[in-house]
Amino acid sequence: MTKKDIIETLNNYNLDKDKFIIISGAALVLQNFSNQTHDIDIWVSKDYYEHLLSNFICEFDRINEFGNKAFMIDDVINFSFDFCPINYVYINGYKVASLKDCYNVKKLLNRDKDKILLLKLEKELNKRL
Repeated sequence: MTKKDIIETLNNYNLDKDKFIIISGAALVLQNFSNQTHDIDIWVSKDYYEHLLSNFICEFDRINEFGNKAFMIDDVINFSFDFCPINYVYINGYKVASLKDCYNVKKLLNRDKDKILLLKLEKELNKRL
C-alpha cells in the first residue's frame, strides 16, 4: 500500500480519527520514509477496540509482540489494544506515530527483519537533531 492507498482505505472505513494511532510500516509510509507497506497497523483505545470488534467482521490474527490479541479487518487493518502514550504527528487528519516512536518500538521489539530499517531510522533521526 502506498501513502494514497493508506489514506483512501482509512477514509473508506470511516474510523474515528481520535481513537487510534497509525503505527509501524504505515506510519513510515505516511511520513515519506518508506514507499509502501502490506497493511495498516493501528493502536486503539480500549473502548474503540470493543467498538471495532462489535461493528466489523474481525479475524483473530495473532498474539502480537506485546502479548496482546491482534485482529484484522478485511486483511488490511491490523489493530490491537496496545494504546499507550505516544508522540504523533497529524497527516490528513490522522494521528501517525512519530519517526522517533517508530524507531523506539522497533528497537524494543529487536526483530531481525527490522535491523536495516533501524539503522536507516537512526540515521534520519540524527540528521534532524
